[in-house]
Amino acid sequence: MGFVQAIRAALPEDGIFVEEVTQIGFATRLALPVTRPRTFLSPGYQDNLGWGYGVALGVQAACPGRKVLAIAGDGGFLYQATELATAVRHRLPVVVVVFDDDAFGNVRRIQAEQYGNRLIGCDLANPDFVAFAQSFGMAAFRADNPGALERALRQAFAADAPALVHVRVGEMPSPWNLILLPRVRGSHEGTRRAWP
Repeated sequence: MGFVQAIRAALPEDGIFVEEVTQIGFATRLALPVTRPRTFLSPGYQDNLGWGYGVALGVQAACPGRKVLAIAGDGGFLYQATELATAVRHRLPVVVVVFDDDAFGNVRRIQAEQYGNRLIGCDLANPDFVAFAQSFGMAAFRADNPGALERALRQAFAADAPALVHVRVGEMPSPWNLILLPRVRGSHEGTRRAWP
């Protein structure tokens, strides 16, 4: 949750947060404090990979005076990575954080746990995301812990220009124990709730 806390600390209260299908994205649905309406955008239960960055660019065009932060996993970000050119061309100061575990991490974990470690199509060969972003002429930062992420976000927001923050992470913990509630079976349990 340290990365979620770093995001909240750096993003202004009226800043707009766009999450995507990544472990941190799932965690933000439950753990990112949001105090203003229309400042947390999510694909919801659609969980579309590649949704976040394009949406963030549109949000920034519609709300030019606001700070916009998008997060993505490495796999999801690669769906729209070339939109960095759009951000630079149109001077859209969206900051995107790419959490990189060299995999479609959730898919990889499910395959490992449910299919006897039979891994198919879940490992990625990623570019150097910082060099990739810089090749479009935008600022790019590396962060390897929550404190470094918060500092990079503050620096990126202060520049008021498109930026990318690359965060190398190892295998991320499953978010599902935070998200899924236990099933309640049958009416014999009366009005007992499945949560505290």
